[in-house]
Amino acid sequence: MLVKKRNNLVDKFSSFICFTANNSQIQLSWKQDVWLEKKMTLKLKADPEAKESFWAQYFLKTLLAQEQSNNQDVSQFNPDCCGCSAKKHFSAYLQEACFKAAKDIHYEFKYIKHKYSLEEFFQIANIAANSPNKFFKNFNFERHQINVEAYAITAFKRFIRNEIYRQDLEARRTRFSSYGLLKDLSGGELNDALLAYNLQAPQIVSHRLAWQCFFELFHMTPNHFGSSRKPSQDDLTKIADYYNQRCNQFNLNSVPATNIAILEMLSTCIRAAKNYRNKQYLYFEEDYYGVSDPKPSIWDVLIQQEEFQNLEMILDKLFTNMPELCQIILNLWQGLDLTQTEIANLLKCKYSELQKQYQVARQLKKYSRTILKEFASEWNKTNPEIYLNDEKDIERIKYALDKCLQLCCQKNIFSTLDEIIKQFSYEEQTTIFNSIKSQNGFVVQADGNALEESNDLTAVKLKFLKYFKQYMETSMCLERDSLSMVNRKIVDVVDRWIQIKQG
Repeated sequence: MLVKKRNNLVDKFSSFICFTANNSQIQLSWKQDVWLEKKMTLKLKADPEAKESFWAQYFLKTLLAQEQSNNQDVSQFNPDCCGCSAKKHFSAYLQEACFKAAKDIHYEFKYIKHKYSLEEFFQIANIAANSPNKFFKNFNFERHQINVEAYAITAFKRFIRNEIYRQDLEARRTRFSSYGLLKDLSGGELNDALLAYNLQAPQIVSHRLAWQCFFELFHMTPNHFGSSRKPSQDDLTKIADYYNQRCNQFNLNSVPATNIAILEMLSTCIRAAKNYRNKQYLYFEEDYYGVSDPKPSIWDVLIQQEEFQNLEMILDKLFTNMPELCQIILNLWQGLDLTQTEIANLLKCKYSELQKQYQVARQLKKYSRTILKEFASEWNKTNPEIYLNDEKDIERIKYALDKCLQLCCQKNIFSTLDEIIKQFSYEEQTTIFNSIKSQNGFVVQADGNALEESNDLTAVKLKFLKYFKQYMETSMCLERDSLSMVNRKIVDVVDRWIQIKQG
């Protein structure tokens, strides 16, 4: 393991982890980059009060700004350019995040037959660290409770895991046998397996339906995975009856299935899944970004739409059943993209427990945890093939669920805008939708507390904005005109909605 941690800022932004072999033992040490060390020393002399978090965000902002201004070609030919040094400083800073992510995934994949070394996981993480424009493009600098290193560890672990899954499906193999293997499959993976097994579309539909009926009627608790227990004849008869009911429900033109037919379909699913998971994959290549994914089939698209709709239904149900204050805070935070400080300023007059930013943070953490647990419970009911067993499984989906919850809240906001636009005439709607194309927007005063029209054509858009603010204030029981303090955010949301409508 690492001999020591880096204790000073110069080391944190100028040294890299080095793997060396010594008497068949792998040793890790820090290797200093002299050029980076000199540059970082000069930076600290110019601003000795700046802390670690400042420099991490400074280099990240530099890289993201460079991407937006399309200056990459310059940095390739000038090693002393700002963007080039920022990328190296940022990569050096993320070394410990790469190592932490690699170490966690190395332990997680300890059961893989053909083991990957810790160094291989570390190198995969470093590819992510050297692609900040890809992995940090959604990093929110205003959310101070999320630091760069913690964000990086989560992103790198997800990236490593996906890469191993992509190149070696044995990583997805557990110790399940036959019917236990069926419990481990996702709908998308089973579909791919059946396609690879040369089944035609109608056969895939019937086999997937048999598999789904198997899930609902033949329960295997987590501690039974790995056993060789098979469905009994009574189990198969019940599954066949349920399968026939579902066929009638979906108007599928198929011959009524017997328990023997169900057993054959499930056996085919098992053989297809085993063959699919035993395929050989190419080793990891650094230039994999240049390899484009094949165009998804219509069936793949339908499966993804079905799974996403299932996810949306669960989230909508959970969101609707949450306390009113939870819905308000989440709509402000995820829907309108307000900071926790802005939320506290909006709600402190009505809620005595929300006077400061840290109090909003506590509420968000509490509600997020509640939603996470309830989501896991609902998910296990409808998706037993991807069972969330324990706290670790639930924690692993936290980031993805936060993103889905953000989409859910944004959908709520956009649905409100969809209703408000109906109150305007066709000519007014056309003016609103063309406001971005024609550069006719709002001028937000420096203090953010008022809006002014940039010209006469935006009067109708200003009216639309005021209707939106009034509706949000009323529905969330906020003080009248309280959302004026976040006019910039309101305008951004409306403009995003217009861009989506324009396609």
